[in-house]
Amino acid sequence: MQNLLDDLTELLQAEQAFISDGAILKNAVIEAALNMDARLLELLMQSDTIKAHFFTEVADALVFDKVKFQDFVSNKAFLPDSYTAFKNRIGLTDGRGDYLSQSRDVVLAWPYKDCVLEGGMTKEDRGRNEVFWNTTLAPDDITRLFEPKVLTGWQRWDAEAVAEGKAKPVGDVSQDDNLLIKGNNLLALHSLKKRYSGEVKLIYIDPPYNTGNDGFRYNDRFNHSAWLTFMRNRLEVAKELLSRDGTVFVNLDDGEAHYAKVLMDELFGRDNFIGNVIWQKKYAKQNDATGFSQSHDHLLVFVKDIQSVGFNPVERDEGQLSNYKNPDNDPRGPWQSVVYTCNKTADERPNLFYPITHPRTGKEVWPERSRVWASERETTMKNIEDGRLWWGPNHEMEKPRKKSFLSEVKSGIVPETLWLRSFAGDNQDAKREAMAFGLGDTFPTPKPEKLMQRIIEVTTSPGDLVLDFFVGSGTFAAVAAKMQRRWLAIEQMDYVRKLTAERLKKVIEGEQGGISKAIEWQGGGSFVYAELAASNSAFADRIEAAPDMAALQTIHADMQATGYLRYDVDLSAFDTDDFAALPLDEAKRVLMDCLDANHLYVNLGSLGDADFDISDEDARATRSFYGLDA
Repeated sequence: MQNLLDDLTELLQAEQAFISDGAILKNAVIEAALNMDARLLELLMQSDTIKAHFFTEVADALVFDKVKFQDFVSNKAFLPDSYTAFKNRIGLTDGRGDYLSQSRDVVLAWPYKDCVLEGGMTKEDRGRNEVFWNTTLAPDDITRLFEPKVLTGWQRWDAEAVAEGKAKPVGDVSQDDNLLIKGNNLLALHSLKKRYSGEVKLIYIDPPYNTGNDGFRYNDRFNHSAWLTFMRNRLEVAKELLSRDGTVFVNLDDGEAHYAKVLMDELFGRDNFIGNVIWQKKYAKQNDATGFSQSHDHLLVFVKDIQSVGFNPVERDEGQLSNYKNPDNDPRGPWQSVVYTCNKTADERPNLFYPITHPRTGKEVWPERSRVWASERETTMKNIEDGRLWWGPNHEMEKPRKKSFLSEVKSGIVPETLWLRSFAGDNQDAKREAMAFGLGDTFPTPKPEKLMQRIIEVTTSPGDLVLDFFVGSGTFAAVAAKMQRRWLAIEQMDYVRKLTAERLKKVIEGEQGGISKAIEWQGGGSFVYAELAASNSAFADRIEAAPDMAALQTIHADMQATGYLRYDVDLSAFDTDDFAALPLDEAKRVLMDCLDANHLYVNLGSLGDADFDISDEDARATRSFYGLDA
């Protein structure tokens, strides 16, 4: 068998599609085999040994046994690394004794850290090391994972609390409360379902863009698939939160926007697609760009039910208003006009046309070839009598123009799918706003408040409920507060306490950045802060932050003492010396795999469990949030 392994390894090293940084991409090889990729088959047939093992001659043709090949490549003996070897040795298997990498159970693919939910996840974020939690769970385990969670650390911030620098106790949670929740957004969304299902009028998200900073040592196609699964899990539950007339905006760049469109077609229905809004995020050209300077983002817009949705008109800008004038001092005010024409010419049916003469000059309004079609004669005469036709100051135009009065048209215009920086702001605006809040270092590519304003004003009215579950620096929540919308915001990263929450406190104080001056914002409002009660997620945070093996060994000891470990982990085979010899990143992955994903956070059913030490105040607020009896 070893010769076969050596031959296969040597062959695969010759094809760039199957290697990265000199390492063979096992998943790329498996995928190519399942797809009967011609490049792979040609390679395999170069070796008589491999050809004899994986090909069978049938009617003078060679048939590739892709199942046999997949099982062979999936074997732990092929390209084992220290992580895989140690993981297999400590017994990470399913109930049938198969290693989890070969399991056929449901795969819930979501990264623990949510791909660094900072700003827009642009290429500046590449190179950071991330710990991922992509786990395999049976269906009943997924159900338990998505159960509502206990919330702790409740704080109420209003103008008085902000002025004193001390949060107020929460007690009861009302339907009018704005909520900032810290915790994994997938699990937090499932927790929101009980209270807000069918209540959210607008969802805006600026998710990770999948630009390469995802830590997977696999081929790009696997990264792409994992990202789509990551998005699907969240959009599925988000759809449940949308009201029947609700709208969702997903902000992406060229990398995944078109794939996300196909995914959302499936989830929301193609008939519920409204448009792909192109937002001009950059003004200056990017001269060092490869190919084209990327100057825009995509905003994919879907609704829950196309029959129930109506969008608000957009206010006319100064250029559009300048088209309305009043050269004849019409008492009805400024107007603009279009040439008034007929549908037919007199040559076609002359007996059905009537000449129209001007009431003051006695001249025919139109030349002979453009007389009024009979069915339009009455309407035309009425327009003349109402003064809606304009022939110029001396009544010498061949064809009149029909007036459209500003006072009679809608208060705004239908939104367009091209949003220029003059209409919706750009990255430079956003960076200046971030710097003013001290957010520049953490959020290199936030979104401008003006963009959020346009999205909110087109889709909602004051008092409507809006949601952002990739809240980041809090731009969407800040603008929603200024525009008198109720809001829900979710963020997992620790900066939510010191950065996001602090920005929202400044909004309450009446800060004058962003859109504040334009809408005459003077401050006010309030919000409630809470966190998903941590269980195993506390260990996960410690694992991620561990600087060395000594710290990981301490965490391992604590996990054994108080953590919730997976039922299929046999730690009797856990050799501490071998564990200490692992590279740091691989050792972190081993400990992550040992934790039970069902116990990331405390389920609502365990609210009264003394082991979790939930305070009376947190328990009361949690019960109020879920509408439970005290």
